Amino acid sequence: MKITENANLKEMSFMKIGGTGKFLIEIENEKELHKISEIHKIEKLPIIIVGEGSNTIFGDGEQQKIFVKIKIDEILKVYQDNYGVNLNVSSGTNWDKLVEWSVKQNLSGLELLSAIPGSVGASPIQNIGAYGQEVSNVITHIKAFDIVDEEFYEITNSECDFGYRDSFFKKNPNRYIITNVSFRLSKTKPETPKYKDLALYFLSKKNKNPTLREIRKAVIDIRNQKLANPKTDPNCGSFFKNPIVKKDVAQKLINKFSDMPHFPAENDFVKLSGGWLIEKSGFKGKNFGTIRVSDKNALVLISNGNAKFKELIEVKEKIILGVEKNFGVILEVEPNLII
Repeated sequence: MKITENANLKEMSFMKIGGTGKFLIEIENEKELHKISEIHKIEKLPIIIVGEGSNTIFGDGEQQKIFVKIKIDEILKVYQDNYGVNLNVSSGTNWDKLVEWSVKQNLSGLELLSAIPGSVGASPIQNIGAYGQEVSNVITHIKAFDIVDEEFYEITNSECDFGYRDSFFKKNPNRYIITNVSFRLSKTKPETPKYKDLALYFLSKKNKNPTLREIRKAVIDIRNQKLANPKTDPNCGSFFKNPIVKKDVAQKLINKFSDMPHFPAENDFVKLSGGWLIEKSGFKGKNFGTIRVSDKNALVLISNGNAKFKELIEVKEKIILGVEKNFGVILEVEPNLII
């Protein structure tokens, strides 16, 4: 266990925004989690679970909180048969490291989630997804430490209450520390992706039966074209969710804006393109000083590295109000804002 006082939160977020945290505790084995509860009781400070910072933005100033980060990194095969393999993966493992490993092992189920930044432990909280694939499709169960009960629990897929960028863990923030995620991956060759961008990619290459490696490469190529690199342009990926609206609301918008992208969602709901709504509201590529809207993807907000949290929130409100005024749709923020 490593404990750092007055931790630099700015360096713990891809957005490069944030002040300092009272304590940062890095966990190197599961037994140390019981000590977290002891420190929590003594200090009487809230506990905040952090990963690699790809989906977390911190407020400015001194935050009187205990920040906890899991540093355990391990990928284990625990079972296999003719159809697939079961894995137990430590939550501190880099997400794309796992995807790359699975593709090299010719195991399908994660390839469309290539190049998504972050840790394995964060993936179920947000139920990360891309190109029609969600991590919830291949998770079997999750091992987590309950800070309140001071017990470890195995939580099944159905108990995780997965939804679009949502889960049981997101509904109960900072109570459960995920230590391990278990996956079931397939040995079966994947179908050719049907998502528009990927379908066009393989059509242009006249490749009707891409391999897992080719699918992963396509996803990485497309993401690099569409998304700003956080190493040079500090960002947390999509700052806004693609809104999901009732079918009748979507139809009224489609009647008015025939070119508006839309996709079917569960239970007669429709998913709209948040990026399109932001772009048509005049914000794509707009520079607000320390914060700008990406000219590649309007869902992405980029910091110049010196932005303050207050400035980010001001830009967020302007975009939300602009889209609501033009389309009657209220955007929701995707990253976790810790204030």
